[in-house]
Amino acid sequence: MGPTGATLANLLANRGVSVSIFEKQNQPYALPRAVHFDGEVMRVFQSIGLSSEITSSSLVNKGMLFKDLKSHTLIDWSRSQDIGPMAWYESYRFHQPDLETALLNGLKRFPNIQTYYDSEVQKVSDNGKNVTIELTSGEKHISQFVVGCDGAQSAVRELIGEKLMDLGFKQRWLVIDLVLKNDRPDLGDHTVQICDPDSPMTYVRGTGNRRRWEMRLKDHKLTKITPNDVWERLKKWISPADAKIERSAIYTFKSSLAKKWSAGNIFLAGDAAHLMPPFMGQGMCAGIRDVANLSWKLTAVLNGINKSILETYESERSPNVREFIDLTVRLGKVINQTSKTQQETTKMDSIWPSLGPGLGKRSNIEGQLAPQFLLSELKKSDDMSPNGFYSLKKQKGRFTSTNVKAWLRNNNIAEALIRPDGYILETISENENENGFNIKNINLSQALPARKFFG
Repeated sequence: MGPTGATLANLLANRGVSVSIFEKQNQPYALPRAVHFDGEVMRVFQSIGLSSEITSSSLVNKGMLFKDLKSHTLIDWSRSQDIGPMAWYESYRFHQPDLETALLNGLKRFPNIQTYYDSEVQKVSDNGKNVTIELTSGEKHISQFVVGCDGAQSAVRELIGEKLMDLGFKQRWLVIDLVLKNDRPDLGDHTVQICDPDSPMTYVRGTGNRRRWEMRLKDHKLTKITPNDVWERLKKWISPADAKIERSAIYTFKSSLAKKWSAGNIFLAGDAAHLMPPFMGQGMCAGIRDVANLSWKLTAVLNGINKSILETYESERSPNVREFIDLTVRLGKVINQTSKTQQETTKMDSIWPSLGPGLGKRSNIEGQLAPQFLLSELKKSDDMSPNGFYSLKKQKGRFTSTNVKAWLRNNNIAEALIRPDGYILETISENENENGFNIKNINLSQALPARKFFG
């Protein structure tokens, strides 16, 4: 029941699905881990009605700078401080316990959720119709589907006999979280990657008075760091007079991907299905994208749609997350070297990879992430149907947002059918406007609640 599992439970319960959560710990984890999410993920939080709770404890991120040892900027990945194409800011910093509190409080809204703490799953068995979950306590529970959102050491992944494929990146890093005692504006608001083949390092501006340093370890046998070690490593930037240590931990950063994301009625999501180094801050984001995709498909099946739709979960998500992993690894290689020839600063933009093959064709903009439009000061286009499909179209005699009209015109389409996860399912070109959408897609959209179209 980390961010991926708690988001999935909110998404499903919001659509009327009955959910049981089995959490092996006896209470939420109180220390920081993930620190970044993007505008697409905020769109998902919007869909479960928790955007205001989450933004209130988050910080709009200034972006990331890659610098050499002389402080020359090699790559400038500054993030816009204006509202972006998702109708949210491009990038946010957050404190994971704050995010999890908002998500867990969100679960309290629903009578159709049961949470079992201190409940470790030791066996899952699928008979084709349903799945039996057996806990170490001996308790058994029966469900139609199981989703393992249980992290890098996923027990569910192991129980279905799946392994992660090693994609070639593996490094040990020290992660240090500090809480400032005194204001230190000189540290800056950008994340800074110090590119150095000998001792690469990352500085992260967190929410409030939190700051993070990450340092690659040269000693592969080192397993424990003392507070004195921490301050010795940080003495160039900060001292115990300025901050206290909240946490220090040694992590092995990896790039890995599950070959199969499901077995029958059992699915994997988040770190259980993929791992990437933290250099883009996309690890947790990828897990949220997984459950945004899977949740509405599970709901559609429970509402009568053919089960084969679930086969598109892995085929769509795996190529998408692979693009993030590959770019993250390339950035990791930059961090682990210093350019001796580069004179000009390279500007970098955010990426929005398309889905892999799955639902619908991929001949035009289908499978791409649709922008979200501001229809008024308080209304966004996804709000038209927070749990289901909607269409963006031009209609004579009816109000249509100027931005929607421009987007349709620029893509030479008369209408676009938007999926519940924000991706484009189908488009109608200008010259086939009278034919309407594929009837199968209309049936699919009718299987989900709150289906609305607007012009």
